Amino acid sequence: MASIDQNIVNRVKKLTKPSNAAQALQPVFEAVSNAKFAIDDLNERRSESNRRNGRIDVEVGKLSDPTKVTVVVADDGIGLDKARFDAFCVVDTDFKSKKGGKGVGRLFWLDSFKNISVFSVFNGPDGIETRAFDFVLSNEDQIIERDREADDALSLGTRIEFSEVRGDRYIQHFPKKRDTFLRYFSAHFIADFLVGSGPDIFVNLNGDITAYPQAISELVVGEKVIIETPQHDDFGVLTIECFTCKEDASKGLDGMHQLHLLADDRTVSTREVDKLIGLRRLERNGVEDLVFHGCVSGEYLNDHVNEGRTAFTVDEKKLKALSRLCIDAVKERFLPKQIEEYEKARRADYQDFVSRYPIYGFEDEETQLDRIPFGSRTPEEFAAGLIKHQIRNEETRRQSLEEIIELLSGEKNVPDNFDQTVVEAAKDLKKSEKLALAQHVVKRKLVLEVMERLILRVRKRGEKKEDFHLEKTLHTFICPMNVVGKRAESSSHDLWVVDERLAFTQSFASDKRLDQVLGDTDSDLRPDLFLWDQAFGLGVVGDQSNGDDIDLSEPLSKIMIVEFKRPGRTSYPKPEDDVERQVVKYIKQLKGGQIEAFDRRRIRVAPDCRFFCYVVADIVGDLADEQMVGWNHTANGEGRIRSLGGELEGSSIEVVQWTELINEAWSRNMASINAAGLRRGKSVVDSQK
Repeated sequence: MASIDQNIVNRVKKLTKPSNAAQALQPVFEAVSNAKFAIDDLNERRSESNRRNGRIDVEVGKLSDPTKVTVVVADDGIGLDKARFDAFCVVDTDFKSKKGGKGVGRLFWLDSFKNISVFSVFNGPDGIETRAFDFVLSNEDQIIERDREADDALSLGTRIEFSEVRGDRYIQHFPKKRDTFLRYFSAHFIADFLVGSGPDIFVNLNGDITAYPQAISELVVGEKVIIETPQHDDFGVLTIECFTCKEDASKGLDGMHQLHLLADDRTVSTREVDKLIGLRRLERNGVEDLVFHGCVSGEYLNDHVNEGRTAFTVDEKKLKALSRLCIDAVKERFLPKQIEEYEKARRADYQDFVSRYPIYGFEDEETQLDRIPFGSRTPEEFAAGLIKHQIRNEETRRQSLEEIIELLSGEKNVPDNFDQTVVEAAKDLKKSEKLALAQHVVKRKLVLEVMERLILRVRKRGEKKEDFHLEKTLHTFICPMNVVGKRAESSSHDLWVVDERLAFTQSFASDKRLDQVLGDTDSDLRPDLFLWDQAFGLGVVGDQSNGDDIDLSEPLSKIMIVEFKRPGRTSYPKPEDDVERQVVKYIKQLKGGQIEAFDRRRIRVAPDCRFFCYVVADIVGDLADEQMVGWNHTANGEGRIRSLGGELEGSSIEVVQWTELINEAWSRNMASINAAGLRRGKSVVDSQK
């Protein structure tokens, strides 16, 4: 028997426990790495012509149940001769320090597996010798020697058997599926597999064998390219081995493009760098849809890795800066042409973004693009990258104005350069106002352009039944159907198209039966839209917030009614299709009634309420030839208007053509469009009426 110095149980207890599958597999990775070192050591003793890659076999059984899993790692390396066995018995040995060994890998074995057996064949002073022992977690006699069994015979090399994962954290995170195991195994050793200079490794998972590095090297397209980063104050010079691979090389990893950070020739961290590279896929040697893999090494990484080589001992901010440094070198020296094309496309995307969301154009284009992650291409990504800078600008502007107000309000002397301070503050304020105006105008511009095309599409349909739903779409686009306006919905309509004063209206009924809006009526009439909002100066409301009597002392004296007729409609054959008759029915039902609005409000309609009624239609066919022959023309000559008499004295019906409605909305918006530096294209409705 033999013991390792120190309190081994306590030492193992203090080891960092795994928090993911990669860390749970670290003890197995340590065994494979040791096997690689053993093969390297054997080759160092051989002549150059007699050296060989060597072979490592990893055999895993009962993978689905960590408490029963078995793992065997066997190599044909140098074996555990006296020097190496003596080093095995010393914690934190520096025996492999020149190769990056920390001397603690076998402690991870004790931490993760209940049963560990070691069998080794090596060259001793008297020829071939063998060594066999069990490795147990104990403060004494951790190495229990055992006799070699006949079926344990090996050629030169070492075989380590593990079974039964121990510890809740290891059991929780140890992979239970073949794909998961291979994913993390490939990622951990991918630098070796890409370079292809190490031993052949065969991973047997429940009888299914995967051969490395062949499984990875077959995915590489083109020769590797080795580049170096410029000298950096913190990181020194880093070497990057660059590969373009088929996308399967990134299967199971987060993202497509990968940067593998190595310490002492062993992969410690694999980082997804899609956003840093920007390109979704690469092209090389005529092959498209490739991904980037870069293996990074350097003294800085060797000096800043933890004892288990599971993580670097620097904060995430440093690692992000190191990754950016490496990818900048990759873009400049490995992918220059593709990056140039990408930058042009990204710039065009940004310009389109700012044209649609001008409020984000608060600095020059180069400054803004530098602030956005290189991989950003969508409006959401652009906005996310710029919003913090926008807020900072607004806060700085606000503080400057508050300082000016404070100075003017106090008794302190105004400095000589105060006029310049005020001028600069005014310039900043005007710039901010212009951007906000542009944002507002762009939204309205899009609404009007969509409406133009909807009108054209419906007109082209004529009397056909296909696309019948587009009539409702027009109504819905201006105002949601089958609703009574609520504060929460005040921003969900575009009633400013009908009248600018309705932009913020909250009190309206859209496509609702009158018996659902009025009290004491069973009318099934269904006006397209009627409004009573104070914002339009149409009256006041009573309140019944606590069930008290309604104050009806100030009833509504004005109501607006809007009817939408299908663009291009020519036939109005039935009596109920008569526009005047239809609108008058609505008026008579509303006069003297009570509107049951939102928030438990009831609003009385005065008996002498005046109704401003609008019918939006194309004045063609029956409307032009029959129904409106005696109506007056509106001031612009495009529409028709009729004043009502008798008990409806003071009310009127105006027919507004769809083209006129849209053009007037454009006209109202034109001053804002010009001020914002935008331009209206040729009207589709005008050009294809």
